[in-house]
Amino acid sequence: MSAQWKFDKKLDFSKLGGLVPIVIQHADTGDVLMVAFMNDEAWQKTLETGRVTLFRRTLGRVWVKGEDDGHYLEPTDVIVDCDDDTVVVKCRPTTNLCGHGYPGCFIHPATRVPS
Repeated sequence: MSAQWKFDKKLDFSKLGGLVPIVIQHADTGDVLMVAFMNDEAWQKTLETGRVTLFRRTLGRVWVKGEDDGHYLEPTDVIVDCDDDTVVVKCRPTTNLCGHGYPGCFIHPATRVPS
């Protein structure tokens, strides 16, 4: 059963056209798995259902992570920054998170060029 969450303050959705960035991080390794966005509806649904719910800009709608494949993402921690406009969601995914089949979305490292 998914846990419900409570946040006593209001997120600031005014800076990015009604969206806030969400950093999804692995609860055990600390790896950043993906960055996404939430609008107020997605934030409220995440808190109420205990399942990460995002605003998919490409779809133009709220979307529950896992609704397509049944691998829902349930937070172990939800942390809001000091400006109330960015959220870190820690989780333990049961499958790869990236839509391209990778564990996380950050797969292309830049190469440092010696000076």
